[in-house]
Amino acid sequence: MPERAATHPTTSLGRFPFSLSAGELRSETERVLTDAGTELAALRATPATVADLLRPLDGILLELRNVSQHTSLLFQVHPDPEVRAASREASESVDRFFNAFRIDRRVYDRLREIDLGAADGPTRRAVEKLVREMRRAGVERTDAERAELLRLTNEIDATSNEFSQRISDGTRSIEVDSAGALAGLPPDYITAHAPGPDGNIRITSKYPDALPILTYCESADVRRRLLRALLTVAHPENLPVLARMLALRHDFARRLGYPDYATFATEDKMLASPAEVDALLDRLSGLLTAPARADLDRFLARKRRDEPSARGLEPWDAAYWGDGFYDTKIRTEEFGVDPRRLRAYLPYGAIRDGLFTLCQDLFGITFVRRADAATWHPSVETYDVHRDGRLLGRCYLDLVPRDGKYNHAAEFDVRVGIAERSLPQAALVCNFLDPGVPAETARMEYRNVITFFHEFGHLLHALLSGHGPWLYTAMSYIEWDFVEAPSQLFEEWARDPATLGRFARNPDTGEPIPADLLRQVVAAESLGRASRWLRQVALSGISLEYYRRDPTGIDTDAVFRKIWESRFPERAEPEYHPQAAWGHLAGYTALYYTYVWSAVIARDLLTPFGARGSLTDPETARRYAAEILSPGSTRPAAELVRSFLGRDVSFDAFSAWAVAGASPGPRNL
Repeated sequence: MPERAATHPTTSLGRFPFSLSAGELRSETERVLTDAGTELAALRATPATVADLLRPLDGILLELRNVSQHTSLLFQVHPDPEVRAASREASESVDRFFNAFRIDRRVYDRLREIDLGAADGPTRRAVEKLVREMRRAGVERTDAERAELLRLTNEIDATSNEFSQRISDGTRSIEVDSAGALAGLPPDYITAHAPGPDGNIRITSKYPDALPILTYCESADVRRRLLRALLTVAHPENLPVLARMLALRHDFARRLGYPDYATFATEDKMLASPAEVDALLDRLSGLLTAPARADLDRFLARKRRDEPSARGLEPWDAAYWGDGFYDTKIRTEEFGVDPRRLRAYLPYGAIRDGLFTLCQDLFGITFVRRADAATWHPSVETYDVHRDGRLLGRCYLDLVPRDGKYNHAAEFDVRVGIAERSLPQAALVCNFLDPGVPAETARMEYRNVITFFHEFGHLLHALLSGHGPWLYTAMSYIEWDFVEAPSQLFEEWARDPATLGRFARNPDTGEPIPADLLRQVVAAESLGRASRWLRQVALSGISLEYYRRDPTGIDTDAVFRKIWESRFPERAEPEYHPQAAWGHLAGYTALYYTYVWSAVIARDLLTPFGARGSLTDPETARRYAAEILSPGSTRPAAELVRSFLGRDVSFDAFSAWAVAGASPGPRNL
């Protein structure tokens, strides 16, 4: 078959603009799948060469991948439930096509016949990764075995989407009878939550509603009820869906000869077995348990100043989800950092623009607003991204919560960037801004500024890596347990006083954030760090255990409590069921440890900046972009790290940072 003609890459969405109706989305997806099937059939008879087989195959798979990403995004964000439903159907249709392709024995055999002797490194790696993916899908099995594996894979995808949709659609709420019950909350929060016709104030489990309650509300009962609402989203309806998802993946792995799904999932990662993950978690537990216990004791001591008879901390007393009540009290009283005062200097518009300026200084990247670009919702912002005078790609910022929208924070690829074929496009989907406040002046919580930077790190990775030669060497195919390292590293610019001080400003007065307050913000940030990361270790152990065991008759509540209490020095509250709303169990599966392992890598990647004495050293930043971000997955992640650091990963930087104690600072700044 003739090779698809290369076109000048643009930010066009082609046959899939965001304006498609539900019916149009279904019909366009069907046309793409029909065309791809015809083209793929013709490829089975072409010569087994890079030009005749690999290049056109990569084009077919790229187009399908882009449709998959487009519909997966709309499934999570579109305001019209009919379009969300059609997007889910379209996404699953493309998934089914990919699943069938991965077990196509004739294509597999032809790929293995390609002579790669004269091929460059990225081309060899693309073929090796594609062949490995097909082998792990079961392509070498008998016809009957492949048919059963395909059935299982399709059912896994549908079940995972069902699990995710129940989370997106699920919202819980509580009511309070007066504004007095919200004592401690910032004035703009109280203003934005007016009483309803019955005189009651409704507070939902959506992040802009819930997290300020847990941080500031003086009423322990309100905090208790709200945390329960937050941690019972999609419960109990998602428990049987979760059990089915675990069972299907276990069955799939066993049919391929693996003892469990965790072994299958880790096989092609940096940490290549559950035993290696266990070793990581054990090492981090040994490092963090004692300082985490000291954190919790410190929070309890502060609680006893209010309640002398208190016997212990409750989950709604300290950091359980986001910042907690008594750790916030300590930051205010001992460090002089009142997050409510800090919010005055963190209007969204200034933070966003400051972030753009930072990217220009570090990487030579500029962002140009495209007010004329059509999106899936009026609140979405669109930017063309340029570097060195050329268009690099496009990004979308969807930061306002709404019904039916993904309710966490994540970066979604919209289009894969491939040299001479397509430019990368990516979206940040977060829930930072109160829909009742104009976005430009809406104040952000400092923790949300850090999350904003974190997700922006993913976006930069997608944009800078989106110019490689092959789909299977794109960023989205890098080892999954490395993928959070660049995003966790980028958080540090939000914690850097010199950087934050450049754009944190009160728009009402023009006053920049006081330098003393900045220093104390950084000092106070270490408070509770050990306990926060030990929680991540515990969650990593739970994720691994769910997928490492035989799920027959599994009680996911009991497993959650058992692993939590073996890894964290506080009980798990029996009335909470966070696993029902833990979307990572569908996407990351057994690999939630990615966050703690990537944090170890990220702290080490910061050491060259430290050696230069500045996080904003442009030479180090450009080298980091060239050696870590831009290559995508053209080389193994360990090689990228070794290239940048000149050595293998060390735990030293993470160990020093994670257990750094916060000492009391001056008051009343």
